[in-house]
Amino acid sequence: MTKMYSVTIETTGVDAAEAKDWANELANVYADMAVSDVNVSGNKISFKAGMTGMDDTEPDDIKMKLDEYVTMHEAFSVKKIDIR
Repeated sequence: MTKMYSVTIETTGVDAAEAKDWANELANVYADMAVSDVNVSGNKISFKAGMTGMDDTEPDDIKMKLDEYVTMHEAFSVKKIDIR
């Protein structure tokens, strides 16, 4: 079973449809990442994320992938990333 974490990304403003596509694309870019329950509200994008096949996934593992993905796809400006 994939351990899933709640991710919240605060932005300076984002188009809801574009943000949902951006979050869902994570699972395509990183084959070992699972993404579900994407929600966009105001300046926040939230979703659940985990690393498939890794029982020892930690929030820092998810953060590393998100930081890399944000740099590769500058669809919006990120103010803060919170993973719990």
